[in-house]
Order: sequence, then structure tokens, then C-alpha cells
Amino acid sequence: MDVQIAWAERYFRAGQIKSAEPLLRQIVAKPNPPSKAYELLAYICGNRGETEACEEYLTKAAKLSKCSPECLFYLGRVQLQSGRAREATTSFERSLKAGGDYFEALHELGVAYAALHEDERAVAAFRRAERKNPRSPLLLHNLANALTGLEHFNEALACYDSALTLEPDRAAAWSDRGSVLTRLGRGLEALQSYDRALALDPGNVAVLEDHATSLLALRRYPEALTAYEALAKVAPDSDYLPGHLLHLRMHECIWQDWERDTQGLLARVGQGERVATPFSLMGTPADAATLQACARTFAESRYPARANDESAAASAPPGDATRKLRIAYFSSDFRNHATSQLMVRLFECHDHTRFEWFGYSLDRGEGDELGRRVSEAFDHFIEVGDHSDAEIADMAREAGIDIAVDLNGFTQGFRAGIFARRAAPLQVNYLGFPGTMGCTYVDYLIADPRLIRSGEEAFYTEKVVRLPESYQANDNTKRIAESVPSREAMGLPAQGFVFACFNNSFKLTPDVFDVWMRLLRDVPSSVLWLLAGSERMQSEIATAAQARGVASERIVWASRAPLADHLARHAHADLFLDTFHCNAHTTCSDALWAGLPVLTLAGGTFPARVASSLLHAAGLAELVTHNVTDYEAAARRLANNPKELAGLRDRLRMERDRMPLFDTPRFARHIEAAYEAMAERRRNGLEPDHLWIDPLPI
Repeated sequence: MDVQIAWAERYFRAGQIKSAEPLLRQIVAKPNPPSKAYELLAYICGNRGETEACEEYLTKAAKLSKCSPECLFYLGRVQLQSGRAREATTSFERSLKAGGDYFEALHELGVAYAALHEDERAVAAFRRAERKNPRSPLLLHNLANALTGLEHFNEALACYDSALTLEPDRAAAWSDRGSVLTRLGRGLEALQSYDRALALDPGNVAVLEDHATSLLALRRYPEALTAYEALAKVAPDSDYLPGHLLHLRMHECIWQDWERDTQGLLARVGQGERVATPFSLMGTPADAATLQACARTFAESRYPARANDESAAASAPPGDATRKLRIAYFSSDFRNHATSQLMVRLFECHDHTRFEWFGYSLDRGEGDELGRRVSEAFDHFIEVGDHSDAEIADMAREAGIDIAVDLNGFTQGFRAGIFARRAAPLQVNYLGFPGTMGCTYVDYLIADPRLIRSGEEAFYTEKVVRLPESYQANDNTKRIAESVPSREAMGLPAQGFVFACFNNSFKLTPDVFDVWMRLLRDVPSSVLWLLAGSERMQSEIATAAQARGVASERIVWASRAPLADHLARHAHADLFLDTFHCNAHTTCSDALWAGLPVLTLAGGTFPARVASSLLHAAGLAELVTHNVTDYEAAARRLANNPKELAGLRDRLRMERDRMPLFDTPRFARHIEAAYEAMAERRRNGLEPDHLWIDPLPI
């Protein structure tokens, strides 16, 4: 048999397959054939594209003691190509054990671990391969991808740059490099990287998607819309694409076919399709069940619970009642951002005698004045923007955090993967995202009785904690500029009623705009004061006004301004008109703090009830309406009744500092009572449940 196998191998090496194959088949038909015979038959079948036969022979060879390292390597390659990465890792490890470290097996081992999302093992294998061949562009690219998976972005960027130095035309590396730059907050550089990738591979779907996502993160909405429209032409079935397109058209106030497109999208979301991210539905008339379905689909798809971490946290002992309760806030917005504008005073008012406060900053950018104020309010402020989700969750567990509070939810910069890994025994969704996150590893959602009414708990995956008065924190030291330019300097008429709405443009929808235009037609010399957007957005609004019989000159645009100046200019407005499907949130409390009455319509979902919550906590429940007819009638009545409107302004001015909405120390005691109630259930071995927090005596 040894002579036969020698001749068969000689024929094979000489390319004489017609002579080698029959001889090999004779050999394997005999008892106890050598592994070499199976290996050679596998190579013959593989060269002919007979994958199943190739794997069958490689598997038989691998069971024999004298199987070669090459055979085990090729078996791993076949298993990897057929999607069986776990089996492939075993084959590659055996090959390396038999043949010693060699580049090809080490590299493929890394590829297999990367396919299993075991990025730490992938990096270890790629690093070993790098020592054998440090100038392989493919290796460096794959190593960079694995480092990206671990969120070691600076190391990854260095590897991408090395790969591109060796192979400048590697389009995928330019694209992946762009993704890392985006995560590092270097958006303009990311766009340049995507441009290089698209120049090399114009139709690459992954590059088109990443490019569009980067533009969206930079809030370059018109360009992002163009990019997603280009993606739709080549890959119309891309996950979450319809939602991005709708959301961006809403940002630009492009309302053609809005109702038809919205209803079609919401129907698909309700059926569990991956057509919209949770935030992209915020300005739509989605009901609570649809919002929950969207969040659940997104969370299960992109951020499933990590079973090992979940079980570890579940078995963690209850917090020690003899020590301070350790509570951590996680946010990418500990800077001049609406979240911190609302939260900073709460952080300062928290009780440090009974609680130990941690702030985990997920941002990678430079801090600012508000960010420094935030950081100084915590007992421990930890910047973790350059750490992976797994590392951050480990840090929180090592610190003994009892309650982890996610202030992002599914808003920009979110890091749901931290909570999927159980950063703390109890995890809370609060403030940043107005609704359910749809995932089982977030235990509580902080709301109030106006946002989530009794009997609506089924639409929220988390257990609902209802604070008294309102769920929203506020800064009762917020400064208003002492001087403000004249009405004329701001483009407003010297006389006439000023309706205002400073909400983001995606909240403006044709149904509420219809009402606003009827008000402008009915109230002589009135104007509508809106927050300025892109040229396209302002042009669309002007066209929409003209189509409804209102001259475009009656729309006045407010440019963005520093917060103190923005609050001061509220003095030139007469009535803030709220949007329907996603209310004014921070903008509502800003208006009330500045003394401007806000008229709202309480809708059927969390985002559509925020202004109602705030107005009740401000003692202005009469400004909450419950249908479009009453909303329009109330706006018209107030515009024609200066005495009533002046009375509302007087109440805001005289009672502002006594309102529960702006009593930050009182709010701090309420939310701390909620944290204590959560922890107490935990200590008593009870599962999370819906909680109602009693108000403090006034």
C-alpha cells in the first residue's frame, strides 16, 4: 500500500489526476487506508468544486492519527466557508498543534473566532499571525475589524492605516476605517474615508450604508437623505432603511405622501419587520404597541441579552443595606446637550449621605463648561468612551454598582451593549429615550402617571416606575440672558401675535401644520416663529404655507443660539404651539422656565404626552387639550384674549420657583425614593414590579 500511495501522490503532484484518482479509490477501498489517500482525494474533489465530497474525505482523514496539518487546515477552511465556525476553530487549533505556528492557520483561526464574535480570541490569533507576517494587508484589515469589535478604536485605526499603506486600493478597509472614525467622533475624517471607499467601489452596499449613517450622525440631514436614497436604489431591502428615509424626510419637512408612507411603515413594524429604528418613529403617529414592537425587534436584532453576563448579574447578591446605595448614570451626553441641561442640577441635588453617585461618560469628545459642572457633581466620574461595552460592564460590576441608569436609550451615541451584558443587578431606562427599549435586561422605566396611564403597562417591556408630579428633571438655576435683541432684529414684526414652536423639525407634521396655518389665517398680523433648519427644510415649509393660503413671509426663522440667549428671546413670543406626535420635551420646560405658556395636545403615547406631564407639574393643566378641535379652539381663544394670556404669564412669573416642575431638590428626593424602592425589592428577593412613588408633603 505504501508503494501505491507513493505513485498516487506522484501522479497528483504531476497533475495526472486521471491516473491518481483510480489508484486512490482502490487504496481507500482496502482496510485501514492511510490518511494521505483521503487527503489527496479531498484535494481532487475540492479542485472540481465537489465541496461535500471534499469535506467527507477531509473528515475521514482527520480521524486518523497521521493526518497532516495541511488536511486539518483545509478541513477548517471548508467548515468555515459552510458557516460552521465553531468546528473550524477546532480544526485550525489541531492543525497548529500538529504543525506549529504558521501564518495561514493562525489567520484563519482569527477569522473563525471573529465570525463567532469572540473578538478577544480573534485578536489573539491575529496577533500571533502578525508575528509571522506583519505585512499582510488582509491580516491587518481583519485584525482592525476585531479590535473594532472590542471597541479598541485607536488601535483599530492604526491597523487600518497600516493595511492601507500596504494596499491603498482596499475599498473595504477605507469603509471600515470610516466607521471607526465615526465612533471616535471624527466625523469629517470619516466622510473622507468613505469617499475614498466609494471612489474605489461605487456600488458597495455596506459602504453606502455606512456613509449614510455617518452623515446622519453628523446631523447633515439633507446629505444623509441623498445617501440613503442612493442606498435604496441598489439595496432597497436594507435593514431599517425605510425608517431612516421617512425620518430624514420629516427632518426636511418633505410631506408628499407622508400619511401613506407612514401608515405603510407602521404596519410593517407591527409585523416585526426590520424597517425602522426606534428613534426614527418618534415623530410619527405610531401607537404604543407599534413603538414597543419596533424597539423589541431592534433590540433583539442588534443588542440581544448576553446570557453569561445576564446569569452572573442575576445571581449577584443583593446590595448590602448597611452601605450606601451605589447608583451610576451612563450617558454620551455629559456636555452641552439637552440631557445634561435637564439633569445637571439633579446631580448636584442628590443626597451623598445615603447614596454613592457614579457618572460613566460614554463620549469621546472634549468636555465643555456644562460637562465640567456635571463631572464635579458625582462622587466618581469615569470617562469610558474608549472602552468596549464588555469592559465598561465589567468596570461597573467591579465597582459594585447596584443600579445602572441609562440616559441614552436609543438616542444618538447609545451603548445598549453595556446593559445587554448586565452592568448592574438593576438597570433603568430614564429620560433620554421617551419610551420602552423593548429589551428584557432593562428592568425599569421611569415615567409618571400622565405619561403612562394605569392599565397601559403591557406596552412597556420594563416595569414602570411612576414618579409623582412629573418624570422630568430640571435645572432650577438655569440662567436667562439679561438682554435680548428687539423683535425687529430677530425678523419678527414690531406688532402682531407671535405663535412659536422651537421643536426639532422632524416633530413638525402636516396635520399640526394644517392647524397652525388656519390660525395664521384667522389671527390678523400673526406670525409663526420656528427653529431654523436646512435650506431645503425652510423652502418646504414656505411652499407648504403658500399651499394653505398663507404667505411665506409669515414664517419667521430663529437661528440656533446659546441657551441663555435662546431662553431670553422667548419674551418676544406670545404662545408656544406644541407638536402632536412627539411633544416639546426640553423645549417645553425651557419655554415655561422663560415664562412662555405652552399649549399641547395629549396623545396616546409616551412621547406625545411629555408636555402634558410638564404642564400639570407647572400647575397649568388648562393648557392641555385632548383632541385637535379643542387644541385649535384654545389657541384661537388665547390669541384673541390678551388678558387671559397675560394671566398665564403672570402665574408662570410669580409661581415658577414654587412649581413642582422646577423644584429640583424635591424632584431629587422623589427619584431617590424610586431607587430605594427598586433596591429594597431586590434585597427582599423580589422581582422588579411596577412602582408608584408617593409625593413628599409640600
